[in-house]
Amino acid sequence: MVRGRISQKTRDRFKNSMRDVLKGLSRRIQVHKQPIKSECPNCYYDKLTGRSTGKCKWTAIEIDEVRTSWLAENPTKTLADAPYKYFRLGRCPVCRGNGYLEVRRKAYVNCVVIWNPSSRFDNNTVYTPAGTEGSTAIQLKTDSQHYSLFKNCSRIIVDGIECKLSKPPVLRGLGSQAILIIDAFTTEKPKIDSGEIVKDYI
Repeated sequence: MVRGRISQKTRDRFKNSMRDVLKGLSRRIQVHKQPIKSECPNCYYDKLTGRSTGKCKWTAIEIDEVRTSWLAENPTKTLADAPYKYFRLGRCPVCRGNGYLEVRRKAYVNCVVIWNPSSRFDNNTVYTPAGTEGSTAIQLKTDSQHYSLFKNCSRIIVDGIECKLSKPPVLRGLGSQAILIIDAFTTEKPKIDSGEIVKDYI
């Protein structure tokens, strides 16, 4: 029987060394998870448009009963916190016309940050009518336990700059999947004094 070329002792030593590197050189990154969406309890949701229909689910008489029962179920809350507010037609005061309520979630992860990992290409961001060209690339390295978090995230905040994933995160390592590598790009527009060139099509 042929054994693996890399022993388990070497793999463990590599894994521990990489954890020390990540711990010593990493910075805190803000990861925004996919928000949890739930249908608005106050208005009707239009599945065709994906927004509120602008019609209240309750009449003026029913709304008082609904709010009273909600307060009985939530004794620590007040009427101002109730997700039920009567309106005739127009914009729903609870969901603000979206048709759903959104709970935003975020987490913090320690990562080694590498701006412009490939110096072979010019990473200047150029905004044209066709879209963004040459977005500034960024590579993050962290522990493999954060794989599902980065795989399902909506955006990442690195050094105060908003970024998005350019491709799914990958696991790398010596004989085992010990390091998680995340490739992303910046989504914010450059400042006026950044020296970046915007193509003129006029």
